[in-house]
Amino acid sequence: MKIEAQKVDNVTVVVVEGEIDTLTVPQLHETFDRLVAAGEQNYVIDLAGVPFMDSSGLAALVKLFKRIRIGHGDVRLCRVRPEIRKILELTRLDRVFEIYEDRTLAVASYREQG
Repeated sequence: MKIEAQKVDNVTVVVVEGEIDTLTVPQLHETFDRLVAAGEQNYVIDLAGVPFMDSSGLAALVKLFKRIRIGHGDVRLCRVRPEIRKILELTRLDRVFEIYEDRTLAVASYREQG
């Protein structure tokens, strides 16, 4: 799995490529832990390169969401493939995360928030 984090305005964009499962999720946790420790509060997770995500991947996203919401930040998802979106809908996590078709729109949504 490949993970890249980049700062766009006041938003940390995390681009994930590859399957997110029990074997790769520790790498995702490590990245999120490092970013949270650095004080990052607003996230856009780009999942365009993720063809498969199991329950451990969903748990990693929820864990980040819970940690960030305590500090009044947010986690938004973008470019989610249909098969991953279906999982989010079945688990009702599509009601927890704002999901955007485009990364630029997801980042811009933080500016609109004020």
